[in-house]
Amino acid sequence: FSIFMLIGSNFALNNISTYTFNISPWATCSTNNLSHEDRIKKVEIPDVDTGNIPEGTKFGMCAGDFTEVYEKDVNRFNVIAASFFLDTAHNIIGYLELIYRILKPGGHLISLGPLLYHYAGMPDQPSLEITWDDVLSCMKQIGFVIEEESLIENVPYINNSSSMASVLYKCKFFVAQKPLVS
Repeated sequence: FSIFMLIGSNFALNNISTYTFNISPWATCSTNNLSHEDRIKKVEIPDVDTGNIPEGTKFGMCAGDFTEVYEKDVNRFNVIAASFFLDTAHNIIGYLELIYRILKPGGHLISLGPLLYHYAGMPDQPSLEITWDDVLSCMKQIGFVIEEESLIENVPYINNSSSMASVLYKCKFFVAQKPLVS
């Protein structure tokens, strides 16, 4: 995980209520700019009032290794939303097994992302890189029921729409349920 992402997320989620700030997220990017203005374009954050989360809503973010943070939990969450997350694992099957365990019976995993596998090709870093068909098969063997599955094309990630270059992914979107009775 990135300490800079954590600092920014903590600030936006916990320290802003009715105030907004302008940042220039592309200011340090010196390539593929059509104009100077595109490079210093401002973005207002946050784009929602983080102090106005409905009472009783349980929303959280936790820093650390996912498998270590939640290793002792069982039947804790009704829903886990994973955006560009599952492929951050050293072992995607381990992530899926843990998610299944920490979901309450009847709970759902909702996911969107590619299979980039962040540790692929990194020396001294284990990385299990399996195909989508294998991921799907593993999820079913673990016990998930796949309720919805589709391929979504041209999905940007941290993208400057004014840049001359962009990275677009073909992502798998799926909704999987942990059955009420295993």
